[in-house]
Amino acid sequence: MKPMIYFVCHVVICMSSYFSFIDCVECMACSDNTVRAGLTPKFIDVDTLCEMLTYISAPAANKLFTPTLFSGDPHALLYNPPVPDFTVIKIEVPSSVSQYHVQALDSASILLVVRGQASGQGSYENLNLCPGSVLFISANESLTLNVDPSHSLLLFRACCLL
Repeated sequence: MKPMIYFVCHVVICMSSYFSFIDCVECMACSDNTVRAGLTPKFIDVDTLCEMLTYISAPAANKLFTPTLFSGDPHALLYNPPVPDFTVIKIEVPSSVSQYHVQALDSASILLVVRGQASGQGSYENLNLCPGSVLFISANESLTLNVDPSHSLLLFRACCLL
């Protein structure tokens, strides 16, 4: 029996304004080891938080993950943090591409649309994606999208690569 994987608790997109560029994408695994220091009605433990913190100065560039091309897809970049819980794939499809095939993976995933519009094909023919849309994709399931030519398509896919 395979252990159940709790891989994505939430995905946050930080944007300066509705039509702005993306400043960051945050993906977190489920966890019960949160230490809070304030701004919550939940248990607050400032002393433990201060003991856990390390103050090591480094340039911001040292904190960024360097992406790699994902599975030979020229539109997909893999951001793979040094944890087994999840990974994030940035998918940027130019408006000149009319169809994009979202590959099947061995794990379930969450697809978040940040820019552009697309519609599904086949069993997804009634699917219309626009900025803010979130789609759950089951393990071993692929999806073909018809990309709206008026904008490039920017997607983020959170998954657990097995």
